[in-house]
Amino acid sequence: MERTPGQVYLRPKDGGREWTARPEHIELARAGEALSPQVAEANARSRGEIL
Repeated sequence: MERTPGQVYLRPKDGGREWTARPEHIELARAGEALSPQVAEANARSRGEIL
């Protein structure tokens, strides 16, 4: 979400409560990790499990 000196502000992808972390305690999601939930949702939608 946002970054200030010494803090990174994070929020779940689908919304929710924000939290903070120190930059040295976080790492970026790899492409496969970031895409996996989106692919799972698209698959579920194609099977009619979700609208």
